[in-house]
Formats: sequence, C-alpha cells, structure tokens
Amino acid sequence: MTSNRRIIFRADGNSRIGLGHVVRSLALAAMLRDDFECVFAIQEPDETLKEQILQTCHGIITLPICKPDEVRFTYELAAYISEEEIVVLDGYNFGTEYQQTIKSRDAVLFCIDDIHSYPFVADVIINQAGGLQASNYKTAPYTKLLLGPEYALLREPFLKASKIKRGLPKGKLNILLNMGGADPDNYTLQIAKELAETQSTATIQVIVGSAYKHLPELQDWLYQLKNYKLHQNLSAEDMQKLMKRCAVAITSASGVAYEYAAVGGVLYIKQTADNQSGLFKFLTETRIAQSYSTETISQDLIDKFDSQVAIQRQYFDGKSDERLRNIFSQLSLITNLKLRHATIADLQLVFDWNNDPEVRKRSFNPEPILLENHTRWYKAKLEDANAKFYIAEVNGKPAAQIRFDVNADTATISYLISDGFRGKGLGHNVLHKGISKLKRENQTIKTIVGLVQENNMASVRAFEKAGFAYGTTDPQHPNAHRFVLELPQKI
Repeated sequence: MTSNRRIIFRADGNSRIGLGHVVRSLALAAMLRDDFECVFAIQEPDETLKEQILQTCHGIITLPICKPDEVRFTYELAAYISEEEIVVLDGYNFGTEYQQTIKSRDAVLFCIDDIHSYPFVADVIINQAGGLQASNYKTAPYTKLLLGPEYALLREPFLKASKIKRGLPKGKLNILLNMGGADPDNYTLQIAKELAETQSTATIQVIVGSAYKHLPELQDWLYQLKNYKLHQNLSAEDMQKLMKRCAVAITSASGVAYEYAAVGGVLYIKQTADNQSGLFKFLTETRIAQSYSTETISQDLIDKFDSQVAIQRQYFDGKSDERLRNIFSQLSLITNLKLRHATIADLQLVFDWNNDPEVRKRSFNPEPILLENHTRWYKAKLEDANAKFYIAEVNGKPAAQIRFDVNADTATISYLISDGFRGKGLGHNVLHKGISKLKRENQTIKTIVGLVQENNMASVRAFEKAGFAYGTTDPQHPNAHRFVLELPQKI
C-alpha cells in the first residue's frame, strides 16, 4: 500500500443538519491517515468545523453551496477524482446517480450508510448498526457489505477504552447527557429538566457541540443548578475521560451511543431522528443500551453496571480500526491496478504464469505448455490485430494478464491472476478495467464472452461480480459456464 494514495471524504454538517456524518467520517479518516492522504470535501464549512477537520485530515476541498436537486450537485466532485482516488461518501443525498458519477471516473467508492433507502453501486458499504442482513440492501454484484459494530467507526480514544477493563467509577454518581453535537430539537434541555425531578443527588454532565443553537436557553436554565456541569466542544480525548467518570449515560441513538458503549456503562438512548431507527433497535434489542424515558430511569442505576458492561464488551472489542485498515489496504490495490499492453518482453512472464500448476488445473487443457509452442503462440497474438493483450500491474509489479480475442462485434475474454495476488479481490477489478480499456480502443464491441470451468469458483465469482450473466452453454465445452456481458451502446 502506498503512503500517499488519496482518499476523498465527502460529507456535510452544520447546525441545521447536525455533525454526525462529519464526525464519523473523521473517525474513519483518523484510522487511515497514517497510510493515506486524507482530504475532506464539504460545502462551505464554518471556521470551527474547518479547524476540526484539519486536526485529522491533510486538506479540505471547499465546495460551493449546492442543493441536492440541482444538476451540478451530482457532478460536484468530478473534477477532483480519477481512477487513482478512493472516495468515501457519508450522507443521505449521495444516491445512486451521484455514486454512478463517481464510478464512471473509475474511482473506488466506499459508502457509509445507515438507511439503505436506494440502490448502491459502491465497492464497499459500511453500516455499523447491527441486526442487518445483506437482503436489506440493493447493490451492484461486486459490492462488499460491512455490517455491524465489528466495523464501528470509533474515534481513537474510544477504541483504546474498549480494550481496557471497565470498573465502576468511584465516588458520587455522575450521569452523562449528550444528545448530539447539534441537537436541533433541543432534547438536551428537555431531558435535563426531567433529570432534575428524579436525580437530585447525581451530578449531571451535559455536553453540547459547536453547532448547538439553543445554548443561551440552556445556560439560562442551568444558571443556578450546582449539580449540572456544562461542557462545550469537547475533544475526543476529553469526551472519553468524562465518559469514564460517568457510570450512567443518556445519549441519542447515534455515534455517541457507540462511543459510550465502547467505554462501558449503564446506557440509555433516545431516537432523535428517523435515520437512527436501525441503530436504536439494535442497541435496545441486544441490551447494549436501554430505551430512555422518565419511567426507565431508576434509583438503583449502578446495580446494572457490571452486567451491561459485560454485554457491551461482546460487541466492542477495540479491533474495528484494524479490520477497516485491512479493507482499505485491499481497496488501495485496486487504485494501484494499471493495465498496459503486453510486449515481447513479457513472453517469459506470461509463460511462467500460464504454466503455474494451479492455472493448468483450471484450464481446458491441463497439460504443461512447452516454451517453443508458447513462443509461437505469444508472438502470433502480439501481431494479431484482433487480439488485445494486457498486463495488469499493481504499483508497477505485474499481477495479472487479460486478453480479448475479437470476432466482429464480440470479444472472448481470458484472464488470470498471478500467484502472489490471488485472494485479494482483484479478479472482477481486472475484468472491469480490461473491459474499460478494450471499449476505449474498440468501440464496435457489443458483447463480451467468457468460458470458465465449473470448479473454478474464484473466476466464477469474478465474472458474477463484474456483471456478467450466465449464457447458453458452449457446445465445445458443455461442462463449462459461459458468461455473457452485453455492453451498453451509445445512441
């Protein structure tokens, strides 16, 4: 994986729509910034938000204000991306058409989602809410789904906290109240008032963010209440330290609930937005958290502490960052995958690849190839105007070959992945990039066909992921799968 491969994170946030998308995108950026150049694309952030972003990312792309229903919104990132970028989208306005624009640039696309309300063409989707199945999503054949808290987008202090044994905080009971950085409907003040009626002996630690627009009203109410402490714009480190002091927390059913669960304690949650329904259901059904209401808050809160922490530790093991770095390492291979024309200098390389015992076993003719025969065949292919022969390289290292034999408007495909690059998810990407290159060089091609042995499951899956359909059987190879891809034709 190269150290300067660029990831563009695209999310918006302000006092009106909240900062949830920005915060969790930054959590992912923090996991990846040591291995990638992380750049954040956002519509005209205020100075405070800019500063917050630059604490994690290497740069900002400031986009002009543009409504999602404007035509230019779909193409706002087009000038910044190519096949060498990984793009991460987090927001409800980045629907299928927006994603297709990014994929048309041959960029790798990673979507952070929590509503699964439209079809996706992303390479990877992460939804950290539990209780989901692949059937909840409509995706492209190649899309990889990362579902559940094992991929939790936790900021670094909370990842560390989840690896440490959690004990009951000593001293007076502290209750944390955090309904999100923006909390546009001001649930913070509502619940603070409710706690004043039932928790007079506890210290209530109230947290709001820079986008919280009800601050004067909250401050006026808190003015004479000595057991309430107000905190604004806490860093992740300070937030984690405060959470460790609090045996009980009341939060929105959002990323902050995951953060407190990673620290550990008695957790009550309230759904404050429609997009939180899946996370609310998962947290309450697994008993990671309990639904908040004035009736559920009891006097014996700390009696539940140990049992709830035990449940939380089953889901938050402090390894989500490791899992996600592995995923992006694989995605980086795709961005580093380049195709070039095969040359006579590749003769020995192609010979060695095709004589690999694993390749011969999966071939229609399993017998070893003689160098003399290979040399004649290879030279003939290079001279054949109807043969397109490419070598795929990762970071300049040969990784695969792909060949198209053209007959009229149909191309028959043959490819292989070299031994050192198998099992890394390159198969369908080699097919995609090979087909894209072929289309640029021969615009008359309408159909692409591939034959695969039935027991060659890796190739079968690669053709499926690349969007090929199962065609009628080839009479000469009745025991093989015949895959067919009809290319869209320009009108």
